[in-house]
Amino acid sequence: MSKRHTIDYIKQKIEKIGYTLLSTVYVNNYSNLKIRCNVGHEYITTWSVIREGCMCPKCVVEERARKNRYTIEYIKEKTKELAEGYECLSDEYINAHVRLLFKCNKGHTYKAKWNKFQTGRRCWKCVKNRQKKKGHPNWKGGVTGLSISLYDTYASQISFCEEVQRDPGNNDWLQVRCTNSDCRKWFRPTYREMCGRIKALNRKNKGELRFYCSDECKKLCSIYGQYKYPKGFINTDNIRYDQAEWSQMVKERDECQCVKCGSTKKLVAHHIEGLIENPIMSADIDIGITLCKKCHKLAHKSIGCRFIDMKKENICYK
Repeated sequence: MSKRHTIDYIKQKIEKIGYTLLSTVYVNNYSNLKIRCNVGHEYITTWSVIREGCMCPKCVVEERARKNRYTIEYIKEKTKELAEGYECLSDEYINAHVRLLFKCNKGHTYKAKWNKFQTGRRCWKCVKNRQKKKGHPNWKGGVTGLSISLYDTYASQISFCEEVQRDPGNNDWLQVRCTNSDCRKWFRPTYREMCGRIKALNRKNKGELRFYCSDECKKLCSIYGQYKYPKGFINTDNIRYDQAEWSQMVKERDECQCVKCGSTKKLVAHHIEGLIENPIMSADIDIGITLCKKCHKLAHKSIGCRFIDMKKENICYK
């Protein structure tokens, strides 16, 4: 049977390594003990961990950070070695997650993390400029800078709903027709207009974002900004030109009072059957009753007489 340790024995062993035991009770090798290291850090551990030689975790972390920590002087020197003509303009290095200010050999200033700079990532402004020059695999004749849409790239994506052709001045460029029916002029859309139209066709944007050659055509177009009907369109489905005469006849028959509550103020002639449901008999006073404004509102709250129930698309015909 092994000898049981006492709190005095544990305290003596801990003091030998320069630490201080703050706990007053010792249960076993796996019970928590409160320790203060020689630097002053207080932490919780067990005797089995101390016996294996594990020191203060906070001191270990600080020692690792001290050994691996870069200084701003080291980074400035290393920047010149890694990239000729580059310079680090920052005055302080905090950690690997805080970006530093660099200046490239072309005079561009930009921010980047030190870890990424070491892996070879350089000035993003220089990279972007190289993509706009001949010789780069992504260069397409400067169309990005000129905001030009290429025929081979976008014609197949919109030809199912738009008239397209090649630009007579440049066979690689794309032209479309103006949506305004009074114009229908061929013009070259910008790259931004083309991307917006494609996103609208794929239902990734609100609206239709159709093509217009000018702002004037956009304002004059009959379908611009319209959801269901073109500009100036009047929906005659629910218009009853004899409504005023029919309403007066219904009120006179009911002696100008509400058939529900008997009120004589704010009277309305109400159709028992809707106009869309029975359009032929809509002018017959036998399917109309006189209601006050309050009773009329309550009548249209009952199921079957609600405005949503009387919509044309919600009525089932037999």
